[in-house]
Amino acid sequence: MKNILLVFLISLLVVQQVQAQGERRNRSRDSLGVIPWRSAIKRAPVLTGHTEPRIIVPHEQPLCFPMEFDLKISIPGKIVEQAMFINANMGIIGLLPPSSSGLVNMLFPELPDFSFSVMGLKGNVYQYSTRKGKNNTIERWVSTGNTETHQYQMTGSYFTGAVDLQRKNVTGPYCNGSLTAMAYRFSSSPDMTWYLYGDRFPEKLHPRKFLGNFGVGYLQTDEGLYIVTEFRTSSFTCKVTDIQITNTCLHTTEFEIMEDKFIEKRTEAIQKEKQKLERDAARVSGNCASEQTDLISFKQEQQRKQEAALRQVKTGNTYQDVNVQRSMVSMMDPLVTVQEGILSTKLSICRAQHSTSSNKEEKLSCLYNQLGVLMEMETEMKALDLQYVNEPGRAYAEKSKLFMRKKPRGC
Repeated sequence: MKNILLVFLISLLVVQQVQAQGERRNRSRDSLGVIPWRSAIKRAPVLTGHTEPRIIVPHEQPLCFPMEFDLKISIPGKIVEQAMFINANMGIIGLLPPSSSGLVNMLFPELPDFSFSVMGLKGNVYQYSTRKGKNNTIERWVSTGNTETHQYQMTGSYFTGAVDLQRKNVTGPYCNGSLTAMAYRFSSSPDMTWYLYGDRFPEKLHPRKFLGNFGVGYLQTDEGLYIVTEFRTSSFTCKVTDIQITNTCLHTTEFEIMEDKFIEKRTEAIQKEKQKLERDAARVSGNCASEQTDLISFKQEQQRKQEAALRQVKTGNTYQDVNVQRSMVSMMDPLVTVQEGILSTKLSICRAQHSTSSNKEEKLSCLYNQLGVLMEMETEMKALDLQYVNEPGRAYAEKSKLFMRKKPRGC
């Protein structure tokens, strides 16, 4: 009953805040008037040169966004709504997860399923999230991908200035008719159309800087600053349905860096495993000493590799550095699990061979079959590593699927 009441109270609070925010928005638009509102939203100091992009500190300052862009995104078979928050003074954007059941545009880090992505022009890419911990406490985490020290390098942007945008003389209304935007295209990409709102619409625009996502946001050109209100291709559309002047903030002080905790925990686990393996090595004896030694030596070598991997993961960001990605996935590589399984099975075969159990032959038959399956998986996984040599994440995913599909049940 207490849980039901708590859910009801939270739901009531959400509804009240949604209603209050809606009322504030209506009053804000009415009190500003259409012309002042247009003037207020068409400012991006970080693109026009009045301010400089800032490096974001992951968990020691509030992140505030004076502007909110409400988006409707269409892909084949699906339509979602998403809130994009923009700080055009610092050069950062924030994104709540997309929703297919209505727009979600408020931040609730007090709840256990909170998720909020932040990206900055300086190359910081952070993912803030919460989850339920022990005793129903809320754990707050920020995954930085190491971009607080090894910034994400923006590549392949449409708006590099290499190609001019050409006017198409087609307009569209946006934000409940408050804005009228003009269609533009690159001559080299006729499938892509951008709708731009600005002070004037010359025949050609020369793009220089962009702040936003999904093709919409703020675009600085040689001809002035524009708001990209819609981006279209034959299979994707992102449209700005509303723009709000807000002051949405995320207080980040209590968010713990996930990568730091991972390295700390993994280092502790490696040290404990090393001590255990040293004790195991001192107790090797009997008919299967050689197989025991092979298994222990393999595990010790993996510990050394994991220590090297932990050092490597600090040297770049996890989104772009292939060596860092490879080091991350190596610490949970299904191939290592299979190779350890092969050595463990060989040890079990040796012990079964020296056993006097009545089901000895049945046990050996099962173990030999298991060994064959594992060795076949090892060959296939090595082939996947070669196939996806520059895509360690893809290789890991394919090997994981192979492992789940073929792993033996045990004997």
